[in-house]
Amino acid sequence: MLSTAAFLSLAVQCAVSVHPDTVSAIAQTESGLRPLAIGVVGQPKGIYPANINDALAHVARLKAEGKNYSIGLMQINKSNFSRFNVTEEQLFNPCENLKVFEKIFTNCFLGGGTLKRALSCYYSGNYERGNKRESEFDNTSYTERIGYRSEVKYLVPSIKEDISKVNSVDNINRNQKIVIIYPSRLIRGDLQENLIQESQ
Repeated sequence: MLSTAAFLSLAVQCAVSVHPDTVSAIAQTESGLRPLAIGVVGQPKGIYPANINDALAHVARLKAEGKNYSIGLMQINKSNFSRFNVTEEQLFNPCENLKVFEKIFTNCFLGGGTLKRALSCYYSGNYERGNKRESEFDNTSYTERIGYRSEVKYLVPSIKEDISKVNSVDNINRNQKIVIIYPSRLIRGDLQENLIQESQ
């Protein structure tokens, strides 16, 4: 398994058009940062070989059984191997895997228009299917496993989310005049008459 620092170093070199935060969230969900990970479609548990030879042996078995599988750090599906002219062995190289991921994900983003739709496309080849809950994954959707929440779990919302909304650029009227009102009964001493008039 790659360390977070090693992974981020690879991400900025090998998937340059996708923000490292996004690449990291997908890699954590897809492989847990394991370059030799193999996922079999329809099976929630992945295969985590100890070395490249073991990984290639697993792939050979899956091919012989006619299974649909994805491999490597970003879990590139076998349907993309010929499309991007890459082999299984090449895709077990983290940088090569990230390069193919970048092409697929960028295409999904340009076609889908939003990050959430792009995630669904990357996961399933469809802009909506990744938002549907799956029983084999504890009744969560792919986008929920990445970190999106589809429902409010609390009656009272997060203060961080609320502050973020209040402080967002969209909610700030930069032409608004700030008026400070000093209540005369709460301030010690006498207020000048013009200060009181300005505040009213």
